[in-house]
Amino acid sequence: MNKQNNKFVLATATLAEVNKQLKINMLVTVVVAFVLFMNMMKFMSEKTFFYAALVVLMIFLLFFIRKARNILMLRKQELTQ
Repeated sequence: MNKQNNKFVLATATLAEVNKQLKINMLVTVVVAFVLFMNMMKFMSEKTFFYAALVVLMIFLLFFIRKARNILMLRKQELTQ
């Protein structure tokens, strides 16, 4: 009995799979940016440590999401050439 592996592995990904991951990455980027913006507005009005920590966390997550997008774009370029 062969068990199918449904996990995304970048090294063996096809162009269609990379494009799908890029779309998901863009959606996540937009959601995180929206939450970051809302947290910044809330922090400016209330000036609490909790919202400041959330803003820092969202910036940290956005940094890693953008890094992942760059890696996906490089893989897409490799597959199209």
